[in-house]
Order: sequence, then structure tokens, then C-alpha cells
Amino acid sequence: MPFNNPSANKTLLNSDVHLWRIQPHKITDLQVLNSLKRVLTQSEIEKVNRYRSPKAQHNALITRAFVRFVLSQYAEIKPQDLSFTISEHGKPELNNTSPALRFNLSHNDDLVVCSVCLEHDIGCDVENLSRRVSIEAIAKRYFSAEEYQSLKGLESAQLHRRFFEYWTLKEAFVKATGLGISQGLDTFSFKVTEAETGKFNDNICLSFSNNSPIKNEKDWYSCLTYPDQKHCIAVCINSKSKGKQFQLTHFQGEDCLPEFHIERSS
Repeated sequence: MPFNNPSANKTLLNSDVHLWRIQPHKITDLQVLNSLKRVLTQSEIEKVNRYRSPKAQHNALITRAFVRFVLSQYAEIKPQDLSFTISEHGKPELNNTSPALRFNLSHNDDLVVCSVCLEHDIGCDVENLSRRVSIEAIAKRYFSAEEYQSLKGLESAQLHRRFFEYWTLKEAFVKATGLGISQGLDTFSFKVTEAETGKFNDNICLSFSNNSPIKNEKDWYSCLTYPDQKHCIAVCINSKSKGKQFQLTHFQGEDCLPEFHIERSS
């Protein structure tokens, strides 16, 4: 079973993917915020303070501290002592941890997600399914011909959902490769078929065009998961192994934070 939601089991195996999520707007206590700020570096604090709006500063603070608390559980290093590097294409990576942790982060206005695995290149992306976008214009410009054609004839609600499934998968894939959108979003194509459950789908095929810098679709595992009625999350992993399956486990971000007061009402 590739999807579950245990109360607590944070042992990370090579075939595991742990997906943490947190809602920044629910963390409002000043003592909590000050404590979270203390795990950031001076450089990170300066970056948080550069945001103009209080909401953006708040979300940036939660996001940066949240990632540190998540990763510190696996690396057995204090959150404030974790060290990061940035790849040539802007992807953050952990410095010299044991075990060899890989992670990726995505966020929107009301949800932050952090995916964690061992050794494998990983990317994740989250989108709000109710967000209004110009589906026709974006799909025609950025999607592959196969993806664009598959959207034709879909009814409004199904079209909207499938568009965001493709978009999150594409974002997750380019983040996993570390190459970013410079590799061309139309040089690879996803095909999404019937979901296994209402909250999870890994019946997804990935293929590449002749113009793609990446060729072997058998090296990749992709899935979609729906943590609530509003959001879609995609995860892509370079498995480097034909047919490798991963166990996706969800965790609440509050569980990795110290015993702070966190508003849990919706």
C-alpha cells in the first residue's frame, strides 16, 4: 500500500517518502514565533525581513524553521546546526548528513509541504485546486502536445483538476532533476490514469521527447496525493531502479515542533 497516515513512525527506509505539511496561519503565538526564529541563521532572518508584507514574513519564518525541525529528526542534528548548500539551479541540499537525506519544499499561501527521502533526487509541488488560472493559454504554451490534447473535451471541473495534476507533476519533476524549467516543460509528458484511492494516485506514466536532456522514464516514480479538498501535491523521485515503488507517509508539521501552543482550529 503506497499511502498511509500513521500516528508516529518516523523511521526512514530507502523505499520511504515522508511528506510533512503545516499551515502557517495556524501558528500565531508570539512565544512560538520567537522560538522558531531562534533556529534560523542571521542570513535567513535577513531574508525573512526583506518581505514587505507581514503575512509574507510570517510564512517565510514558518517555512524556514519548519524545514529545519523536520530534517533534524532524521539527521539527529539540532535544527539550528543544520547546514545547507544551494545547487547551480537554486535547489537547496543538506551538507554531509548521515543518513544521506534528500528533501524538497513547496508552499502556497496556506500550506507548506516538505518531502524527505534517502539518497534519491526528489521534488514536490503543492497547488490550490480552486486557484483561477488561464488553463488554455498555460497548457498550450508549457504542456506537451500529448498533455494539451488530453485536456480537450474534459468538462470544467475535471479539466481544472487534471490541469493542476499535470502542473504539479511537472513542477515536482523539474525540481527533482535540479535543472529547473530551463530543460523545457514540453520535453516530457505525464499520463495520469485512474486513481488508486480518492487521496492517492501513482498510476502515472512519464515519457520524454527527443529534445529532452533526460531519456530513461523507467528511472522515475511519480505520484499525486490530496491532503484535503483544496490541495493537490505531486512528488517525483529518481528511483534509478526499474519499477521501484515507494511508500508515501503523511505527517502533520506540528508534530515535529517543540511543545508550543499552536492553534488547531480550522
